[in-house]
Amino acid sequence: MASSLKKLPKNHGSFLLVRSFAKINLALAVLGKRPDGFHEIRTVFQSIDLHDRIEIRPSSGLNLECADLPGVSPESNLVWKAANALSGAVPSCPGAHITLHKQIPAGAGLGGGSGNAAATLIGLARFWGVEIAEAKLQTLAADLGSDVPFFLRGGTALGSGRGDEITPLPDLPRVHLAVVYPGVHISTSEAYGSLRLTLTSQDSAHKIQGFCGGLLAGLDCPPPIFNDFETSILPAYPVIAEAKAFLTSHGATATLLSGSGSSVFGFFLDEESALAVSRADRPEAWRVFPAKTLSRADYSRRLFG
Repeated sequence: MASSLKKLPKNHGSFLLVRSFAKINLALAVLGKRPDGFHEIRTVFQSIDLHDRIEIRPSSGLNLECADLPGVSPESNLVWKAANALSGAVPSCPGAHITLHKQIPAGAGLGGGSGNAAATLIGLARFWGVEIAEAKLQTLAADLGSDVPFFLRGGTALGSGRGDEITPLPDLPRVHLAVVYPGVHISTSEAYGSLRLTLTSQDSAHKIQGFCGGLLAGLDCPPPIFNDFETSILPAYPVIAEAKAFLTSHGATATLLSGSGSSVFGFFLDEESALAVSRADRPEAWRVFPAKTLSRADYSRRLFG
């Protein structure tokens, strides 16, 4: 048996429910192109309670079922890739039947697929009764995607490098928000291709340092949220700017694009205000989700149903 694996008592039930939470980006700076072809970024990830559900049951082999992603083959799903990656690291893999129930929109900048991958790694390890060394789990997660390592622990954290180098930050106090998905899909490659990286990238680096410094200092009001992608994405997609204006008109104290889009989020003073936005009139193609931020402790406690 590999030294990074340890057998634990298996999950005694015939069913395990794992919640796969979304994220928003409180700050995102794109600093330049890396030699490996990726972009060097600094971003502050924040878990929110909007989530997908992953159900795991016994099976003689590995199977994935998902009716909520029409046209997407199981083999291209990050849940399937995560299950296969973990099974390759587990001697005598016992198999599992995995059912994915999607609520987080795909291609929305909310980390739905990345969160699914991390939740699958964590859930299958528990279901199979295998403890995996932290370093091994981080490697498996990073190989699946840049955002995946963040979702192993959640909460508030700085992502560096490609976004896969995670440094925990002090958790924000619980904040109520509303997330708007305006019904358009933006590919990550398209979003990065639209950026014009200039000397202002250095300004973004200073802004991210200031933002993290405010969190580390425990300031009640950290520096303003920001996202470098807004300079190129908002002019190219007027509907996203309309979604931000919709949130502001309904009382959001601050709004921002999440990740490379297309979702935007707004902060609200209380839960009722965020719920009211989700009930307000808006274009039919839009989806609006009330949500709350999750601390690392909340994230860990609510991961399993």
